[in-house]
Amino acid sequence: MTSGDEHSPNMTTWTLGAIKKRNLVLEGYCQSDGCGNFFVFNVDRLIASAGADYLVPEILPGITCSVCGGALKAKLAMMRADDEEGAGSNV
Repeated sequence: MTSGDEHSPNMTTWTLGAIKKRNLVLEGYCQSDGCGNFFVFNVDRLIASAGADYLVPEILPGITCSVCGGALKAKLAMMRADDEEGAGSNV
C-alpha cells in the first residue's frame, strides 16, 4: 500500500463469501488527491487466493492504483441485472 498509514487498516463487516452470495460488486476507489480512478475486483479470484472468509478491509493492503500508485478504498455496489458478466476494470 502506498498510503502513509502506519496502523492496520479498518475492517469492514463484509467477507468475500458474503459479497459473492449477495451478488454484490467489490470496487476500489483511488484515495490520491486528483486521481480518483475506479476499479472493479474479480471476487471469484479474490476468494480463490484469500478464501471466502476473508474480512475485507476499508483500505485494501498491497493493492494500489495502477495509474498513480495510491491506496484503494473498498466499496460495495449492487450489480445490475443486465451487467451480470461485469464491466469496468477487473483487478
